Amino acid sequence: MKKIIERLNPHCGFYYDITKVLVRVRSAWQTIELAESPEFGKVLLLDGITQVALKGEERYHESLVIPAMLSHPDPQRVLVIGGGDGGVLREVLTFGTVRNAVMVELDEAVISFSKQYMPEISAGAFDDPRAEIVVGDGRAYVEQCPDTSFDVVIMDMTDPFGPSEKLYTREFFAQVKRILRGAEGVFAMHGESPIARPAAYACIEKTLRKVFSCVKSAFTYVPMYGTLWSFKFASGTTDCASLSAKDVGSLLNARCERMPKYCMPQTYKAIFAPEPAAIEALFHPEGRVIEDRRSHFPDAFDPQGA
Repeated sequence: MKKIIERLNPHCGFYYDITKVLVRVRSAWQTIELAESPEFGKVLLLDGITQVALKGEERYHESLVIPAMLSHPDPQRVLVIGGGDGGVLREVLTFGTVRNAVMVELDEAVISFSKQYMPEISAGAFDDPRAEIVVGDGRAYVEQCPDTSFDVVIMDMTDPFGPSEKLYTREFFAQVKRILRGAEGVFAMHGESPIARPAAYACIEKTLRKVFSCVKSAFTYVPMYGTLWSFKFASGTTDCASLSAKDVGSLLNARCERMPKYCMPQTYKAIFAPEPAAIEALFHPEGRVIEDRRSHFPDAFDPQGA
C-alpha cells in the first residue's frame, strides 16, 4: 500500500492510499498514471497530482458545468478548455440544446489514456457527433477564434502553476469575453479553494471582476481534492446564482437527457449560498489582479514538495 500525499498549501494537505499503479505512461508533456484506491476507486494522476477519481467526481464536473448551461438562455455552441478526461464534455453533451462542443486539450495522450482506462468519466462523450476534439494550446486557440464564437466557455485546467498561469490572467479573460456571443454568454472555471488557498481565490475573483460585470461563486466539498472547492461563473448579464430551485428543476427536465447525481434543484441553490471563508479570503493582503506581465500567483507552491 502506497500513500499519495498532496499539499493543499505549504502547511497542510491530505493523503489517500493506493493499492497499486495500474498503468503508467510518459507523454510529451507529463507522466500519466492510473492507480487503484480503496477510497476513490480508479484515480488519474498527472505528474503525481490527483486529477480525477471515480468516487465523487460528479461533485466537481456537475458543479462546474450545470449552472452555466442552465443559466444561459440557449447554449448551442460550447468551448471546453482542458478537461482531457472527458468529464466536462460529458456534462455539456447531456444538454439537448448543444449543437457543437469543442474541447481543446494540450496533451493528446491524456485523452487517449482516459478513453482507454477511465471510460466511466467521459461516458462516450468523445464519440458524440456534436463533439469536436482539438489538440493544442487553449490560450492560442481562444486568441485565434473569431468574435462571438461561443455561448458558453468552460475552463477545466490544472491549478495556476507553471504554463497554466497564462490562462488565469486579465488578458486571457478578456479574450474569453471577446469570443462569447452577446452579454448573456457565460464563462465557467474553477476558482481554487478559499480555505486552502485564500490568496489564489482572491486573485482569481479580482481578475475576473476586472473583465466581467457579473461574477458569481459556487462552493462544494470535492473529496478527490480534499477540501472545499469553488467555481466561478462570469458574464455580462447572466446571473447563474439567480435561478430558483423550481427554475432549476424545470430547466433540467426541459434540457437534459438525464438528471444529475449531485447538482439537483435544492443542491444547486445551496452551492451558491454565501461562504464565510470566501468572503474572508477576498481581503487577503496578497490578492491582486493577475496580468501577463506578472502571472505568477503569490501563493504558488509545489503540491508534492516541502
